[in-house]
Amino acid sequence: MSTPRVRVLMYHGVDRVSAARDPHGMFVTPRAFRDQVEHLLEAGYVPIDEATYLAAGAGTGTGAGAGTPLPRRAVLLTFDDGYVGVGEHAAPVLASFGVPSVLYVPAGLVGGSSDWLPARHRHPLMGASELREVAADGMAIGAHGFDHADLTTLGAADLHRHVGAARTELERVVGRPVRSYAFPYGTHDARVRAAVRAAGYDGAFAVHDAAGPFATGRVDVNATDTLRSFRIKLHRHYPRARRATERFPLLRRAAHDLVGRAPREELSAPEATGGGR
Repeated sequence: MSTPRVRVLMYHGVDRVSAARDPHGMFVTPRAFRDQVEHLLEAGYVPIDEATYLAAGAGTGTGAGAGTPLPRRAVLLTFDDGYVGVGEHAAPVLASFGVPSVLYVPAGLVGGSSDWLPARHRHPLMGASELREVAADGMAIGAHGFDHADLTTLGAADLHRHVGAARTELERVVGRPVRSYAFPYGTHDARVRAAVRAAGYDGAFAVHDAAGPFATGRVDVNATDTLRSFRIKLHRHYPRARRATERFPLLRRAAHDLVGRAPREELSAPEATGGGR
């Protein structure tokens, strides 16, 4: 069993959100997202869907080379959390270009909000009908826990709820198989990975801490990325370079400053009074 050589991108939100309401830079603007998708296509990247990725050997397949060989510049787009803005802004762009993706959803928060964040930084999540709509337009739906808890902190019963029961609930909601998993916060250990495998998922995603087909690493695309930094993140050596600079935060910050940072939205009047998203 092996992990396909695919650039896997991780997004969270796609919306116009001020830095005050998004201090971690999770929301890429709709314009920046469209520019990034256009760049992928113009640069010769080939977006693949979840089924193609999994069949190439990420999970229960027989290894890379099983089925249709992957293009040299294969890329998989993933989104964590299920923010409403992904349905409103990202899904139409992806559909217009025929680009597939995977959306990872906390099963117990469908139609709710990102309650794991401080109240001021919470944003609405898609409801059942919205999830079914984006699924029909080409987004596969994957599991992202039950309420976004850190799986490594859970006992056996709670872990089953966040892995097995979450899958059952999402399949009930969207009426489609749920085949892959993304760890909340990207955290995992051997016990968690084993639980995901035992629950019947075909593959799972981490963020920077990769550990095989049930913790595939992804490249985080965020609100501060310019098109220049986005291009750098697509380079096959980027994950290695990022790991090398993790021990030197000032060096990484300097490198980011060198390539530039996208401007953030200012605090709007509704947000200043507590309204808005």
